[in-house]
Amino acid sequence: MSNVDEEKSAVEKAETVFITTEVITSKVYKVSPEQKEELDRLAEERMKKAREEAIPKIRKLYEQRVKELRLQQKPKADGEGN
Repeated sequence: MSNVDEEKSAVEKAETVFITTEVITSKVYKVSPEQKEELDRLAEERMKKAREEAIPKIRKLYEQRVKELRLQQKPKADGEGN
């Protein structure tokens, strides 16, 4: 089989999967209620830590952008007054 034929068959398979919208499955492992609580708690702690780290960064970027915009608008305002 040539490369062109292989590519065509690969495209046909991909289109078939897309058109038929086959369900994608994955293995699911059973978790005890205690393990679930622990995993939920850890996930919540990670999210809290991520927020605590992200909020100051976002504020800093926001303040920088506000300063940039004010500097860009200031010369325009000066020019209009003359």
